[in-house]
Amino acid sequence: MTPTSAVVSIPVAKTARRLQLRRFGFSLALVPTLLLGRPTWAQTAEAGQGDQKVKKVFYSSKDRLETMHAASLFTPKVVGDANILEGPAQDKKQFQLHFNDKVICDFTAPGSQMGGKTPKFSCKITRVEGADGAVQTPTSEMDEEPIKVKFGADDNEVYAEVAATRLMWALGYYADSWFSVRVECHNCPENPVSGSGSVGTRIYDPATIVRKYPGHKMYENGNEEQGWSWKELDTANGRPTYERDGLKLLGAFLQHSDNKPPQQRLACDKVHVDEKTQPFTTTCEKPVILVQDVGATFGGGGWFTSNGSAKMNLQVWSGKKLWNKVGTEGAPRQCQAALRKSLTAHDGLSDPMISEEGRRFDAALMCQLSDRQIEELFKAARAAQMPQYHNHDGTFKAGADDASVIRQWVDAFKQKREQLASGRCEWKEKPADLAVIDNPMGLTTVPNYCSAKPF
Repeated sequence: MTPTSAVVSIPVAKTARRLQLRRFGFSLALVPTLLLGRPTWAQTAEAGQGDQKVKKVFYSSKDRLETMHAASLFTPKVVGDANILEGPAQDKKQFQLHFNDKVICDFTAPGSQMGGKTPKFSCKITRVEGADGAVQTPTSEMDEEPIKVKFGADDNEVYAEVAATRLMWALGYYADSWFSVRVECHNCPENPVSGSGSVGTRIYDPATIVRKYPGHKMYENGNEEQGWSWKELDTANGRPTYERDGLKLLGAFLQHSDNKPPQQRLACDKVHVDEKTQPFTTTCEKPVILVQDVGATFGGGGWFTSNGSAKMNLQVWSGKKLWNKVGTEGAPRQCQAALRKSLTAHDGLSDPMISEEGRRFDAALMCQLSDRQIEELFKAARAAQMPQYHNHDGTFKAGADDASVIRQWVDAFKQKREQLASGRCEWKEKPADLAVIDNPMGLTTVPNYCSAKPF
């Protein structure tokens, strides 16, 4: 694998986490109360049994915007502690999924009923067989709903979505959890997308299964595909500029061009609806905003999110520059990231302007990723299993093997990361204490695996 690069530790103050909570969390919590007369997370006393009778949605744009303002998009974590191959912690009341597990399930619904163009279906898990021989079967304590399965060696989303969500999670941005598995589907139609054809037991390898980030999907009543737009991220959300610009810059890093509002989700932990007001008043606890569909990533973005070029294409992605405009340490300038949104991405993100605080925030996080973690990113995505590296009989093409394919992806990732670390932009809202950007976890020293200094 790729030789481990030298790590340079950057000493910083430990005050970041405490200051971040005090400066941003407390003040933002007061804004909705002062401006709109009540906090978004407070449960109304009159809700009572009404919560069980009505849909848990917004019944006014005011309630939605109030929740958008309070929503979080990032939580600080020690990046170096992330086990990227294993992935995020899972609900203990569900089957625990691991890399390359064999998931046995009963077919429940065709992909045509689930929206989107990628091959998929849903099924109910009945058994999981791990590569280590461990077997999981249903228990009385489990609360397992039918799961979404994406499949097909020729569908590059099967690889890209795992890599993109693992990276977002490792850095601290909210994301759904995708797992690379093999699926044995019982009572499965010959065409699980349309639901047509003879029924039998079928194997899907490679396949991926999603575990949604916890919380109720929130939208205004009657507008289930509402999501949130990138314009709203700046106009409606109350998080600091460095977090919002950091998320936009990460989108450009991934070349996430299919970024129309339905691809983003507003979610709430607990939702309360007061039926005694007109319109009904909806409040929620712990709102978060996240990007929920990142299958068209690690490619070239662009107007058309084609499977061949916009999704998990090493040559195209490595050839895309991170910046349209960027300064240097000696000459900072107004920065613009390079990202062309798709033609269908109305109100989408395109060539975003990025502040120094946003660049510096992402660079400090990205440069904490070790070579081992970056290798795990593309191992978890099973990049080496992509058909382009194999002959028709399944053997590797001349000069290719697991290690060399992963090494190419790691090298491309690190080269793009150097563009992030070495650039310098103009400040928009420079914090008095830079530790909130450089060291949100308050570490004694911040590891730096980049050649350039991120700050």
